[in-house]
Amino acid sequence: MFPSRVTLLAALAVFIALAPTETLAQAIVEDFASDPTLPRSGAPLWQVRGPGAAQFQHEPGSSRRFTTDTAGSLAVTYDSLEPTSRYFTTFPSVFTQDDDFVFGAALTIRWEAYAPDPYGFHPIAFSLFNSVTTGDDRTGDLSDSRADTYDTLDMGYFPNVSPFFGGPFFSPSLFGEQVNPDAFANFAFGSIELGLRRGVTYLIEVEHSAATRTLTARISIVGSDGFADPLRDRTVVTDLSGITGFAVDALAISAYQDGYNVFASSGRSLLATVDYDLIYSGPKVDGRLPDELLRALRRFQRPGRDNHLRWVDGDLNEPGL
Repeated sequence: MFPSRVTLLAALAVFIALAPTETLAQAIVEDFASDPTLPRSGAPLWQVRGPGAAQFQHEPGSSRRFTTDTAGSLAVTYDSLEPTSRYFTTFPSVFTQDDDFVFGAALTIRWEAYAPDPYGFHPIAFSLFNSVTTGDDRTGDLSDSRADTYDTLDMGYFPNVSPFFGGPFFSPSLFGEQVNPDAFANFAFGSIELGLRRGVTYLIEVEHSAATRTLTARISIVGSDGFADPLRDRTVVTDLSGITGFAVDALAISAYQDGYNVFASSGRSLLATVDYDLIYSGPKVDGRLPDELLRALRRFQRPGRDNHLRWVDGDLNEPGL
């Protein structure tokens, strides 16, 4: 009997060790209080993919924009003339069409160096992408209109105001797995006409639902008191039912090159500098987010007001969070 008990206990230990806990371990919360590209105990290491390292500047001395903000932020220059570069970190497993997950950011568009050309169309974007299968050509160009950004979820704000089709636009999108040489062959997006004010901090939140095959984006204004007040009728739901599948393993701020700058009257579709005070991603398992992500989001919740962070309903008042 004794050997069998040892065997049983050993098997139980192996089972516990191999249990699929990695999903909850892959939450990422970055507030830029310290430089994410330098090793930090227990924190993910960020890096730059592409030649545009100078487009991403950690500013440790930046002032707090709201009461619960930490000192420090990341200043990102979006210049559509520059080659695509991504400021990113990977997580240990992948999110697919079968997973529930969220990602989002708190960001502020600066007043200076801001030039969205009315004859251009280009996003300020943060993303989930696949560190292996995703390419860096999001737009194509005049010689080859095909894109190669397979397996990419973008939260894009297109600040251009066109005399032909209006704008600006708030637009979440998904490039699915590769089905042919053009990423747009497996693509879905949602969009509303919405302008973001410079100098105002916004909390942008995106949720993927496996059951409904949707990508839902919401936007709130973060006041100086740190609380986020949702913009009414500003929820965008993207139908993903036509996407064959996807897999992502990295969170990024994506500064894309535009292959069609030539059509912009200035010769550049977009120039903008954006300050990031928070970026995050994480799984939603059995209706719940990981504790570290809940802690990051609960600070935006105004006391006594209905919870607009829908995917954390019921979790914000739990003790110890």
